[in-house]
Amino acid sequence: MNRAGLPHPPGARQAVTALHRADGARAMAALLDGPEPPDAVFAFSDELALGALHVAHARGVRVPGELAIVGFDDIEDGRYSHPPLTTVAPDKHQIAQRSLQCLADRIHSPGNTVPPQELTVPHRLVRRATA
Repeated sequence: MNRAGLPHPPGARQAVTALHRADGARAMAALLDGPEPPDAVFAFSDELALGALHVAHARGVRVPGELAIVGFDDIEDGRYSHPPLTTVAPDKHQIAQRSLQCLADRIHSPGNTVPPQELTVPHRLVRRATA
């Protein structure tokens, strides 16, 4: 939204304590109960997105007709949800390799001080039926 120059509506971000379906369900309920219910949701994980999808369905919100939902991970459950979940599929092998390299860099640096870095791994959008 920042890059597009769009404002953040009040309550547009919902904090979660874990990345499970129940957390996604609670966050989706809060979004739907807010002053400006969303027309699109990007969840930090497919598990969160599946919880959000469940609440949308329970409340009679049509996905994707009234609300688009996209997750991140490309877990198998997303392929079998109803409707099947649109997701971002990261290169998990690259994530593992880069994570291990960051850990090794930290272990071998003097004083274990390595400056923070922003890493991007290859990923692709898997279009299914929720967006």
